[in-house]
This record gives sequence, C-alpha cells and structure tokens, in this order.
Amino acid sequence: MSIALRLGLLFAAIAAAVFVAVGAYLYQTLAHQMGRRDDADLLNKAVLARQLLGALPTRDPALLARAIGQDGVTLQVRAADGSVSAVPLGRDPGLADIAARDDARGSRRVVTVLAGAAAAPLQVTLVRTRSDRLAILRRYAFDLLGALVAGTLVAAALGFAAVKRGLRPLYGVIARADAIHAQRLAVRMPAAELPAELRALAVAFNAMLDRLEEGVQRLSGFAADLAHDLRTPVNALMMQTQVALARVRTANEYEALLASNLEEYERLARMIENTLFLARADNAQLALASTALDVRAELEHIREYFEMLAEDKGIRFGLGDVAGLQVRADPVLLRRAVNNLVSNAIAHTPRGGAVNLGAASDGQWVTLSVENSGDGIAPEHLERVFERYYRADAARGAGSSVGLGLSIVRAIMRLHGGTAEVDSVPGGRTVFSLRFPS
Repeated sequence: MSIALRLGLLFAAIAAAVFVAVGAYLYQTLAHQMGRRDDADLLNKAVLARQLLGALPTRDPALLARAIGQDGVTLQVRAADGSVSAVPLGRDPGLADIAARDDARGSRRVVTVLAGAAAAPLQVTLVRTRSDRLAILRRYAFDLLGALVAGTLVAAALGFAAVKRGLRPLYGVIARADAIHAQRLAVRMPAAELPAELRALAVAFNAMLDRLEEGVQRLSGFAADLAHDLRTPVNALMMQTQVALARVRTANEYEALLASNLEEYERLARMIENTLFLARADNAQLALASTALDVRAELEHIREYFEMLAEDKGIRFGLGDVAGLQVRADPVLLRRAVNNLVSNAIAHTPRGGAVNLGAASDGQWVTLSVENSGDGIAPEHLERVFERYYRADAARGAGSSVGLGLSIVRAIMRLHGGTAEVDSVPGGRTVFSLRFPS
C-alpha cells in the first residue's frame, strides 16, 4: 500500500478508537444520569404520595395513582404489616432506601415508605420499571454507532486527502530524481525548500550525487589517461614493426626490433597488472595476510635491494634508527608499497642527493617514511599525486613508468586501514609517509 493509504487507514483506526472511547464514556454518563434522575423522581413521588395520603379524604389507591401519574411508575398501598422494610414516618426517603430488583419481567427500582396517621400507617410501595430508560439508551447507542461509522469514514477521507497534500514535496523530490542521469549528474535536490522530514534525506541524496559525480569524473579521466598511455606503446610497436617490414633487414636489426618490442610489451604488462591490482583493491577482492613484521628487517631488505641502483646514480641511501618497531601488515603488499616509493624517490633525486628510510611510532600509528632530496613537489600538486595517471612532472616518472605507482601505494594503505601522505618543500626535501594502525 502507498504511504498515503497507510496513513489514511491509520487515521481512520485512531478516529474509530477515539470515537468508541468517547461514545462509551457518553453512554455510561447518560445511563448514570438517567438512573440518578429516575431515582430522584421516584423519591419525589414517594414524598408526594405520603403527602397526598395525609391530605386526601379518601385512601383510594387508584385515586392516588392518578394524582401521582403513571409514567412508568406503579403504586401499591396497603396496611403496614412490618413484612417489608419501609421508610418510617419521621424521615424522608433517600437514595439508600431504593432497592433494585431483577426478575423475569426486567430490572426495577423499588422504594417503600410509611404514610398516613401514626396510629394506623399505610405501606406505600412505588416501583419504576427501566424499560423506558433502556429503550432510550438503546436508541442512543444506535445513534452513537452511526456517528462512529460516519466519523471514521470522514476522518479516513480527510486524513487521506491531507496526507496526499502533505506528500507533494516528496513527489517533487521524485520528479527531480527522475531528471538525474549519467549526463545530468549536476542536478541536486532543493534541500532548503523541503520540509524538515525530507531535508535530511535530500542532504544525504545530494552528498551521494556529489560522490557519484566525482567518481564518474574520475572514471572518465582514468579511462582517458589509460587510453592515452596504452596508445603510446601500441603506436611504438606498430611504427617499429612497419619500419622493419618496409624492406629486408639483417638478423641483428630484427633482434634489436624484438628487444625494443619486448620493452614495450613489458610496459604494457606492468600497466595491465597495476590496473587489475587497483580494480581488485577498489572492490575489496584482495585477501590480506597480515602478520607482525619487524620494521627494521623489512626496511633493511628494501635498502639492500635498491642500494646498487642508488650507487649507480650517485645517490646516498640511508636507513634511520628503527630498532624495536613492529607493524602488522601483509608483507608482500607492504614491500610493494615501500618499493614504489623508493623507486619513485631514486628516479627524482639528482646525483649527489640522498634517499633515507625511516620509521616512528606515536602509540596509535606506526609511520614508515621515504625521504629524498630534489626539486620537490609544487603545493598545487600535493593533494593529487596519488590519483591515477595524474600528470605532474615532479610527482610522476617518465620512460618506463606507467603512472600508477602512487595510486597503488594509496590502495594498499586503504586495505590496511591506514593512510598515505606526502609533504614536500619545493627545491628541498620530499617525504612520503605510510601510516599503519598500531
């Protein structure tokens, strides 16, 4: 069922419950008041009967009954014999003197008083049947039932109409959402114009659209950059092959062509492998084999691996004092992340510069750092150096680099629940930091 119909039925149920409660209260109140009125009338007739018996010259019960009236009250006059408890002559009858009698003829209210002379008193019994009052209450109950049904239907109809009107802003939100598609992600919900109940939904929806728009833009940029980087080695392979096939070549020339082609194939393979790694990391399809690792042993192993490359470029490669530190991480992924940073640092450090590995702990985080000297990274590039294929000469390598190294570093840190950060001073030092939870 629709929300409007559900709320309309809910309003009808609430109205019916309220009408029933109010009707029952009114019915019971009316019944009680009518009973009290009947009892008071019965007492008044008893007093009147006592007065008439003392004033009339005759004690004819028929004449007394006609004087009192026959509106549901029957009158019996007989000599007092003490068999029935009666109100004595010196006291007026009260509510406590009225007795209730229920038999096959129905429910009756009875009061008995003594009247006449004290020497020879008479016993006057007045009986009021409740059939007339019950008939009135029965008619009142039918009226209440009709009002209940009619009121419930009216409440349901008015509630449904009110809810439909109140939900108009929601229909506007639906219409605005229908206007959103891949080419119109800039459409946003008018949160300030919506009721308070829908405002939070509109704000959350707009935030989701912001994330989607950013993701689509990044995906479009990623696709464009990927196509551009794939085009370069493919064009190189095609041109080299076309040139080689233009005329007959010697065996050495074919061998050189194959070696050149092999470099381009390796570049394509690295690009495909890195792209698949990032795709799997984004979809959380990588299973981490986390274990407690000795930081110094891991960094020493990496330093030994890159030491010869650093010496060939005339770069000092150092390792700080990191004894006693441990980090919980996947060893393969940790080495890949640090290797990418070290490779990047060596590629951008001029001859005579230095690359240093370090680590520190503040109790909550264990931070691994790779520092190098060189030109540094301009401030406008710092926040984007980890994006895929982002073009910044100070942050991206050339030649064999496929431009995904720093993106892989950030993906690895996200898998570990950590962060990858960079701090750089143009013309000075550049520090990349990997922060792992302790």
